Amino acid sequence: MRVPGSAALAAVVTVVVAAGLAGCSEAAPLPTGPTATEVDELVRAELDRQWHFTGLEGVVDRPQIEVEEFGDANGFSAGFGACMSEAGFNGWGVGEAGLDMTMVNGDGAETTPQQHLAFYGCSARFPSIDRLSDEQLEYIYGYFTRWLIPCLAAEGYEVESPPTRAGFLEQHADGSWLWNPYSTFSSPVDEATFFRLQQKCAPTTPGIAGWSVDDDRRE
Repeated sequence: MRVPGSAALAAVVTVVVAAGLAGCSEAAPLPTGPTATEVDELVRAELDRQWHFTGLEGVVDRPQIEVEEFGDANGFSAGFGACMSEAGFNGWGVGEAGLDMTMVNGDGAETTPQQHLAFYGCSARFPSIDRLSDEQLEYIYGYFTRWLIPCLAAEGYEVESPPTRAGFLEQHADGSWLWNPYSTFSSPVDEATFFRLQQKCAPTTPGIAGWSVDDDRRE
């Protein structure tokens, strides 16, 4: 959820936490992620995988579709959701072999070729790929432990059982959902409180595509 005014706050937080991570008064440069060429390769590999799952190879020509917006390894983009809605999907399931509509189709029918093709089209326009380098993950973990968790604690919210640095990196390497301190509250937080907390304790800082709140659109 994008919070009005949080971009300016997060920009200040970036300087503070970067200096803390560097251990000096000057802001450290943001860690580098994959190059544009490496991102293109990640997209190609993901779309090759999704096309294979359609079962349409040799049946219909594979459409050539320009990327509009990225999701990340932990979730689809807003554009993907809108694309699926426009394609007539009121709900959908995704398994290890791509789109799985057996639990969604009213009659429990298998996923149709038309559904596979529509899903592929949305995936090609809005691919979800993992764009975080090890250096970026180290930076993110440092931000969580040295700034965000203490900030939440100062607001009265204890972050329970945070992973170790090694565990955080291993979790990501295994393809698991990327842990964040906001996911660990023991009791529900209402929307107004969540909004206020995000303003005080920014969940991300700018500059890291695939993690930063406002950096997920393709230039």
